[in-house]
Amino acid sequence: MKKNDLTYKMVGNALLIALTVVFTLISNNIPIAGISINLSLITIAVAAILFGKVSGLVVGLVNGALVMLSAAPFFAINPVATVFVCLLKSSLAGLIAAIVYKLFLKINEHVGVILATILVPIINTSLFIIGSLLFFNGVFGELITLFVAANFIIEFIINLLLSPAIYYIVRVYKNKHKELAK
Repeated sequence: MKKNDLTYKMVGNALLIALTVVFTLISNNIPIAGISINLSLITIAVAAILFGKVSGLVVGLVNGALVMLSAAPFFAINPVATVFVCLLKSSLAGLIAAIVYKLFLKINEHVGVILATILVPIINTSLFIIGSLLFFNGVFGELITLFVAANFIIEFIINLLLSPAIYYIVRVYKNKHKELAK
């Protein structure tokens, strides 16, 4: 990897991590109708698509660490499981999104971007539900199921609606990157 490529990737990742911090802190502290919408799932998808598996995983890990700040009820029941679930769900979402994007890159990049973008909330929420059932079974009851379902639907729709914009960002980045490499 050329020095310019590495610098470009490092700066891009730093910006996405900074956006993740801002989006997560906003999401944690400004719930909409009592539901915290994780806006930084978008940055996880962008990191995975633009910079690959490690970037998707790292940005997801940062998101998971910040999500722990709002997980006090879970910490009270099982702190180790809370850390495990919070870090795992968004990290794997970023990793898997990067893998899926890479698989579709040669077939149809647009489809790859859309799939990677919508997979992030699907994986994030699925792993949260699995972790909740495994480690916190029955503690929060049906109320949390309602909140998780509403949260998932909103996050999924946001990511789906933003996937064309993300595709545009990918195209601009790749074109700009080609110019800089010359």
